[in-house]
Amino acid sequence: MVMDDLLNNSKQIHDPDVCLAYGAFVRAGRNALSLSQTTLAGMLGVHRTTLVRLEKGSPPLKRGLCISAVAVLAQAGVRCDELMKDFKSPDDINHVMHVTLKFNALRQSQKVIDQGLAEEDLVHSLVGNDFVAPLQEKPLRRK
Repeated sequence: MVMDDLLNNSKQIHDPDVCLAYGAFVRAGRNALSLSQTTLAGMLGVHRTTLVRLEKGSPPLKRGLCISAVAVLAQAGVRCDELMKDFKSPDDINHVMHVTLKFNALRQSQKVIDQGLAEEDLVHSLVGNDFVAPLQEKPLRRK
């Protein structure tokens, strides 16, 4: 079950449906905010290829990375409550994942793009100047 996979203490998520859901959400959120993969990867504190793998939803995915990506996108104005629901119900073939976007975040993104500012200005406008990537504070691997 998806809930079991999300709530257990494993450092990885193996359920292909959960991995695809996280990947689709992160990709949709990044695109909605007009962020490049490089910029979002920097916001997360990981390399771009790590983000590419997450967006593809290829199992296994690191649980810490998925949780951090959801937290960063939520802080930037993009949410998805369905990521914590059980996809293995009898009607999962018709299940719909809803992504919520704050218009303010979309307006900020568009304003930065229209002004021709750098992507780092977009990051600051979405998450603030004192933002620190979650995985820079607590890396997935010890250094």
